[in-house]
Amino acid sequence: MSDLSFGRPLWLLLVPCALVLLPLAWVIANRAFTAATALTREPPRPRRVATIVLALAVVLAALAAAQPRWGERSATVQTGGAQLVAVLDVSRSMGATDIAPSRLAAARTALAETFARLRGDRVALVVFAGDARLRFPLTRDLQAAATVVETVEGGTLLLERGTSAASGLDVARELFDEETSGGRLVLLVSDGESLGGDPSASAAALAAEGIDVLVAGVGTPSGGPVPIRHPVTREMEPLMNDDGEPVITRLDEAGLSAIARAGDGRYLGADFAALPGAVRGHVAGLDQATYGATTISLPIERFHWFAVAALVLVLLGTAVEWRAFARWRNAPSLAVVVGFALALSACATAAYNLNERALEALDEGDLDTAIELLYEAQAEDPRDGRIALNLAAVLDQAGRYEEAVSAARRALNDRDAGVAAAAYSSLGHHLFALGELEEALEAFTEGLLLTPEDDILRRDFEVVWRLLHPPPPPEQQTAPAPPEGDSGDGEQPPEPPVAFTQLRAHETRGNRGWGVGGVKIGGGGGGG
Repeated sequence: MSDLSFGRPLWLLLVPCALVLLPLAWVIANRAFTAATALTREPPRPRRVATIVLALAVVLAALAAAQPRWGERSATVQTGGAQLVAVLDVSRSMGATDIAPSRLAAARTALAETFARLRGDRVALVVFAGDARLRFPLTRDLQAAATVVETVEGGTLLLERGTSAASGLDVARELFDEETSGGRLVLLVSDGESLGGDPSASAAALAAEGIDVLVAGVGTPSGGPVPIRHPVTREMEPLMNDDGEPVITRLDEAGLSAIARAGDGRYLGADFAALPGAVRGHVAGLDQATYGATTISLPIERFHWFAVAALVLVLLGTAVEWRAFARWRNAPSLAVVVGFALALSACATAAYNLNERALEALDEGDLDTAIELLYEAQAEDPRDGRIALNLAAVLDQAGRYEEAVSAARRALNDRDAGVAAAAYSSLGHHLFALGELEEALEAFTEGLLLTPEDDILRRDFEVVWRLLHPPPPPEQQTAPAPPEGDSGDGEQPPEPPVAFTQLRAHETRGNRGWGVGGVKIGGGGGGG
């Protein structure tokens, strides 16, 4: 069994403890037997057999709690996601340094981070100046894609001078796999200056085929000079116009917004810090296609064999010793071993019992007691994400949102994907209550990546997305003034939308043992 492993190896520490105590229990049992023989004409039954049997039961119980695994089983994992084509402007104006270190460098970094933060999606890159070229087709190797993006340079010899965003969008449209049913997205990254052609018509063609369009700006409205390399000295110098003045390139947000509207999409602005999260959030809201299936090997759990054997030995030892135990209640050997076994059993069920008591306190409306008991349960079994979710839900009801966030985070790495998804949903609710909308959106995004079929989680994601990205008001409409007595810059958390209110009421149901999102606390056996 070279592939033997343990899920909770710390329980193995009980095995040497039991082996050390066995000789001690044997000596005590012999002394008790000798003393009892001297006090009665009818010698008592020796307890050596029961001592050995119960000690072995402790060893087997410890092995069961350690979750031994050997052998392998095959499991099929579906791989899939959405399709994203980034269209990057590499014209000369992208060399301007009105944003450090340059427009192109900042755009490269933002795109690389965007690719790196996706999960299971396919990405491609198109670059354009006077015409467009494909840098790499759709691929699921997101790390390699991010690396290639970082190597993109402006003014490449393969591209004509000028700027033709339309050609970049047209190349992107031809890249998508028509046989794939998943969502499709084009991300245009440009400073918007002198785009040439008719990029709005190209964006409209994308929308007509059901392809989503996002547009990100690069640069500042005040702009900066266009750097070029002197043909003789090879030094960088500003591009001059016919009057000998430096050519200033500026971000054209109006033009970029027009392209986004033509494609029924959204202009994301020129804040690259928000670009990766915005794109990732949009991709998570798209339909997820299945590209294939991967067969993986998983270890086979064998703990139940040891648990059943331990139970049988406990029953056998109890049957052997029952009569003598009734007559010689103070026999130290049986007391030591049985007490040790009971202690092991108590360790396995303490967290479950504390959780049950907490739910009873919650049913009675005693939030403080419920919170205290759940904290104790979490201390007993800090790895159980379901207890952490119940704690987070009760803390939320008590208005202790920051503590609820901490509790929910403890369940994010639970091995059960359903528990982990519920943890992200719970985390999103608590962050929303704190007014941390961007972090809440990120949590809902992670939850959707784990359970893309969860319609409630998707609805909550869309609610927060709309709050963070409201549709732009008509140009002639002025922004409403804040109400009297409100400066508009307060940090009070927003009122939760209907979806959140319904979920929060659902988080701690009256049914005993249920936590956030219907995650059920394990049965009476507890800790295994």
